[in-house]
Amino acid sequence: MLEKGLQLLRSMLSPGSLIGRALRGSDGDTPSPSRPAYHAILDRMDEELHAHLASHSVPRGPRVLMGPSFSIYPPCYIHDRLLTCALRLRGAEIIPIYCDAVQSVECNVYGGHWTSGMSFAQACANCVRNSESQWARHPRPALKLSRYLDPGDAVAIDAMMHRVEPDAWHTYELDGLPFGAWARDILVNNYLVGDYHRIANHETLGRAHVRNLLSLYRAYARTLDDVKPDRIVSNDSYYGMWAVLQELAKRRSIPFYSHWSGTRPNAWCYAQNDASMNLDFRAPWPAFSAQPLTVAQRATVDAWLDGRRQGKGLLLDTASIGAHQSEAADLRRIEGKPSALLTANVIWDLAALNKQVVFSGMIDWIAETVRWFGEHPEFALIVKPHPAEANPLIPETVERVGLALKERGVPIPENVVLLTPLSRCSVYELLPMARAVLVHTSTVGVEAAARGVPVIASARSPFRGFGFTADPESPDAYFNAVEAALIGQFHLECTVMRDLACKYILFNMFHYYMQVDLMDYTFGEIPTLRATSLNDILPGQRPCFDYAVDSIMAGLPIVSETRWPPQS
Repeated sequence: MLEKGLQLLRSMLSPGSLIGRALRGSDGDTPSPSRPAYHAILDRMDEELHAHLASHSVPRGPRVLMGPSFSIYPPCYIHDRLLTCALRLRGAEIIPIYCDAVQSVECNVYGGHWTSGMSFAQACANCVRNSESQWARHPRPALKLSRYLDPGDAVAIDAMMHRVEPDAWHTYELDGLPFGAWARDILVNNYLVGDYHRIANHETLGRAHVRNLLSLYRAYARTLDDVKPDRIVSNDSYYGMWAVLQELAKRRSIPFYSHWSGTRPNAWCYAQNDASMNLDFRAPWPAFSAQPLTVAQRATVDAWLDGRRQGKGLLLDTASIGAHQSEAADLRRIEGKPSALLTANVIWDLAALNKQVVFSGMIDWIAETVRWFGEHPEFALIVKPHPAEANPLIPETVERVGLALKERGVPIPENVVLLTPLSRCSVYELLPMARAVLVHTSTVGVEAAARGVPVIASARSPFRGFGFTADPESPDAYFNAVEAALIGQFHLECTVMRDLACKYILFNMFHYYMQVDLMDYTFGEIPTLRATSLNDILPGQRPCFDYAVDSIMAGLPIVSETRWPPQS
């Protein structure tokens, strides 16, 4: 599934789009196409909070720095305002900061194929307007990052970059921090490729991203020196703009919380001292997986598995067949052969970035797997690219699986079927044909294991090492596992494999992705608030939201060896 790739919503957030017009805002409380109802509701809740704090004695809580929000995305805009209200209700002092055009050329929010035809100056101005609107009613003016930069910083950073050799920007480090690697990840995400060399002008763009991150590094460090926060709350911190802030918090021993709306509708996820979308469940897994599933929990997981066939439980439906997927899938030539199903990720999404273990990257894994099957004609392989490579709701992936294999000169043997993202064939039609499912990090691996199909993971997936997949460390071990599964000698017992996979689904989808119950949101539409008054976010009203808020207040981890969110 797409993880932080749901920042793909940038494609819908230009100032001219419905949501873009909504976030530009307008004066007055009357809902309109440019100012939907949730603006007025949030403003009234701020007024209720002000009156509540004036009439109630609230113990003084921690100073919380609210890092730059992903405010161009309406659910984040709403969530961060409501989270701020909930923290203030408990006595926290909130200090918001935002980027007020301190970055240039392009940035982590807008760039490449995500600007919808705008210039970067227009997109940047739109982002600044959203941030200013987000904090306009906050009792303490939001801090601008430009406050912590001066002209001398730009001169110093330019001098540092001048010393970087050509095509060395992507390995650039300073103070032990991987600014070049962060810049590379932003660049490939912006341009929908896995290899930044495919991007025209990548040298200039890559250096621009390093410069931007170095500017943020200086601004954040001085902000922390000035504010001296007890906690930091941030947008998901996988990508550089927020990863820099997380690293600074770590070095100063400040509890850092990142969050994202994730993939489950109306749910949110949080992590302490990590990117929430890294889905790191290693600490709680031993204790959680040791607990038997109840009948009700098993039914919950089974219902989720059944719903996936219709694309239920996803913000962006990439599971069911769409009208644009009109290509026939001819599988007749591999009938009767023991078959494996290879399901690819979207190459530019964080779920696939920097996850390589057995091979050098996702395309290398697919190419080597195709070659192996060519040498073993007694077996068959179905290669299924991720359907989001060509989903009309988002920009089309530039480095697609089929194109990348063709460019590498990888021949497709007779016993290999290479589908396209437009193939009218869902993964659920293919699973019954497979004796093995091969994944990079795709959550199809979890679903397949829960259905009793052996899974071999070639990369560092969130579920690697959790007991229900084969997790080879070398190409030889990988191909040995593939062959063993195809001849019916997979090393995991089916009942144990299915049980652990179902527990993973339960933890991931029904504990970690918490139903905070703040809003209803359908992809591409304006959110409708569920929390419409201050009473709706008082302690005790929303248990999962309380769990996140109380964890931040107390400086506690979201997940640990003995602690994790309640089931929702």
